[in-house]
Amino acid sequence: MRCFLCLTAFVLSAHTATAHVVPNMTIEADFNQGGGYTLRMNLDPRVFLSDQPTSLPPVSADWYLNQTDEEKRVTYEKATEYLRANVGLTFNDEKVPLPACEFVALDGATYEEVKPDTTETHLLATGKSEVPEGADSFKIAFGRMANVSLILINGEEGNEERKPQVIFPGETSLPFKITRAAPAEKEALQATEVKGTQGNAGGYKVMSIFATSVVLIFITAGLVMRRRRR
Repeated sequence: MRCFLCLTAFVLSAHTATAHVVPNMTIEADFNQGGGYTLRMNLDPRVFLSDQPTSLPPVSADWYLNQTDEEKRVTYEKATEYLRANVGLTFNDEKVPLPACEFVALDGATYEEVKPDTTETHLLATGKSEVPEGADSFKIAFGRMANVSLILINGEEGNEERKPQVIFPGETSLPFKITRAAPAEKEALQATEVKGTQGNAGGYKVMSIFATSVVLIFITAGLVMRRRRR
């Protein structure tokens, strides 16, 4: 299976080397035992720069690095509007709004912070919130007008298993089971999280989990292209 995935990635990367890289979106949803969750949403800016994102070439670093602070604020607003319109969060049967997000520009190939030589710029939106009381199931409804496919990677604290799904516009993800700690354990976990956040306040580091989705992105690109040919 590993050899097959590597070969698939190589073939698709060779194909896309002479064409526009297919825009994509990745969401990593992490749930902790204290009842909180973090969404890391990696999106190609072409999805909100055009209603036909595949018609545009990948966005280079100049597009982002040459923006003033005010222009970046407007860019983040456009990205937020796109996410709110196309990423619907549901816990059990309750729909909840997307949490407020902080943005960082990334190199789409390495998932490190954007550099002057970056040829494909992405934006990473990170939002945190609390799971509604009593909820034990999580789903994402992907908007019909999203114009790209979505790779959703669900994960839970204490469980190394990741559950990736490929979701197309208009589809809803499979339910993800959420487990909770007992009230006493929850308080201890929350105290530990606050302490850990204070200790790691210096510097930003992109979560390495996105690197593991590169092969899935290539596979999704192939699925999208096959759908269009049909």
